[in-house]
Amino acid sequence: MNISIVETKTIPTIKIEYNNKNIILHSKYDPIREVNAWCKNAIAGLSKQQEVIIIGLGAGYHIKQLSELLPEKKITVVEFNDDYYRWFKTSPFYEKVYRCINVIVKQYNSLSSTEQQELFTGISSSNLLIHKSGLDLIPSKCKKVKEILDDMQFKKHSIKNQIGNMKANFTYNSQLQDEGIGKLKNMYGNKPMILISAGPSLDKQMTLLKRIHKEGKVVLGAVGTALKPLIKNNITPDFFSIIDPNPGTYEQLKNLDLPITTLYYLSTAYHETITLHTGPRYIMWQEGYEDAEKKAAQLGDSLIQTGGSVATALLDLMVYLGAGPLALVGQDLAFTNGLSHANYAHAQRDVNETLATLTTLDYHRTEQVPTAKNLTIYRKWFEDYALNHGNLELYNCTEGGAYINHWEHIRLKEFYEKVIYIG
Repeated sequence: MNISIVETKTIPTIKIEYNNKNIILHSKYDPIREVNAWCKNAIAGLSKQQEVIIIGLGAGYHIKQLSELLPEKKITVVEFNDDYYRWFKTSPFYEKVYRCINVIVKQYNSLSSTEQQELFTGISSSNLLIHKSGLDLIPSKCKKVKEILDDMQFKKHSIKNQIGNMKANFTYNSQLQDEGIGKLKNMYGNKPMILISAGPSLDKQMTLLKRIHKEGKVVLGAVGTALKPLIKNNITPDFFSIIDPNPGTYEQLKNLDLPITTLYYLSTAYHETITLHTGPRYIMWQEGYEDAEKKAAQLGDSLIQTGGSVATALLDLMVYLGAGPLALVGQDLAFTNGLSHANYAHAQRDVNETLATLTTLDYHRTEQVPTAKNLTIYRKWFEDYALNHGNLELYNCTEGGAYINHWEHIRLKEFYEKVIYIG
C-alpha cells in the first residue's frame, strides 16, 4: 500500500495505491464540497435515538464535521484496513479527529470476536454511515464483512429513494384506524402453512395448489403479486400481504373483489392500493422504521421484521400467526427460465441474462442460475432467519430458482403428504 497526500484547490486529499487500484479518499477537486454533501445526506437518514457508526476513516474530514453537527451524539468510527489505520494515526489528519470528544475510533481487527459481534449487533440502516473509502480499503480477509456492509448500503439506498412515499403512506394508513396484529399471535395454533410467492416456478405448482386449496387442510398465505395468478387458477388464499410504498402495487388489487380474504399490510404500503381492498385488513408496524416502532409502542402492538421484500415480511408474519411446518412456493430468488415472475403476474417480464450480473446455486444444486443484488439480499435474509429460528420446520418447495441454505428442500407433494399425515 502506497499512501500520498495530494493538494487540491481547498484542502488536501489522500491517494492510495491498493490492490492495483488508485483510490482517492476524498474529491481531488474540492473535498470540502464533497464532505458537506456527504454529511447533509448522512444526517437526513439518521435515527434520533441511536448512536452513530461510521465505516471508514477517510481523511477524517467527514468525521470532524459530523461531530460538530451532532455534538450530542456518540460517534464510533471503524477502520478495517490495519495498514491505513496505522498510517492515519501518525498523519497530520489524525489530530482533528482525536480532538472530537464525542468520537471513538476503533481498529476492527484489534477487537475481540465478542466486540466485533456486538458492533454488528448495534448496526442498523438508521444509524450506519458508510464512507466510500471504508469499503474501498476493506482487505480480502474481511470479505464476508464487506458483503454484509454492501448489502446494508444497498438496502439503505433503496429506503432513501422511497422515504417520501413511505412517510406519506404512513400518515394516510395510520388514519385508517385498522387494527394491528397484536391480538393475533399464534391464532393458527401450529397449523401447516404455504407461503406463495410469484416467482416463475409458481406456474408448475398450480395443479397441486388447487387440490391443497380445495381440501383446506393447509393455510395459504400469498404475496400481493401472486394474487392474480392464483385467482386465475381458482385459488383464493386465506390471506395476503402488501408492503411496497410505491404505486406499482395498485395493479395487484385492481379489478379484484376479495370480501372475505384478509389483507395484512405494512404501515408504509401504498395507501391507494390498501383502500382498494374490500375485505378485512390489519396494519403491520415494521421493525427498523422509527415512526412505526413509536406507534407500536404507543398502541402496545407487535412489530414485524420486513427483510426488505414482501415475502420476507410475510414469513415473519406467518410465524407470528402460529405457523407449524411452513413451505415456500414460487420463491425463486432468481430469474428462472429468463423470467421475473409467474404467468398472469402484472410484473412479469423477460430478463436479459446478460443484465443479471450475479449468479447463485440453483434449487437442485446442479448449476448456477442468474439472479440480482436485491434477490441475493432476500435469499440471505431467508437463510439467516432459518439459522436464527432453529425450532421452526422450514421447507423450500419452489422446485426451481435458487437454493436456500438452512431450509429443507423437498417437493411440494412430499411436503403436503408429510403435514397431512402428521395432522
